[in-house]
Amino acid sequence: MAQPDKVPDAVVQLRSARAKLDSIKTELKEARDEQAQLETKINDLLAQQREARKERNDAVLAADAAKIPRLTISKEVGMQRSNVYKLLDSGNTSDS
Repeated sequence: MAQPDKVPDAVVQLRSARAKLDSIKTELKEARDEQAQLETKINDLLAQQREARKERNDAVLAADAAKIPRLTISKEVGMQRSNVYKLLDSGNTSDS
């Protein structure tokens, strides 16, 4: 059998450089795919957060209409009293 031709060192270096760049390109693509998935997840969670805040605000307004003390509302909903008062003030003026 004929002995295979020895590949010149310059060609070996070219192949090595190509393999390294291909590996980096693959990892970069995977990272970008992960980033896109995370951005989608973040956007979904932000939408859920907006909906949950709307539900919380509606519950605060309903509790105030039911004459629940505002301090109790603040404690139960986990909001600062000043934010509860702002919500109730804006909720009451928009209903008028």
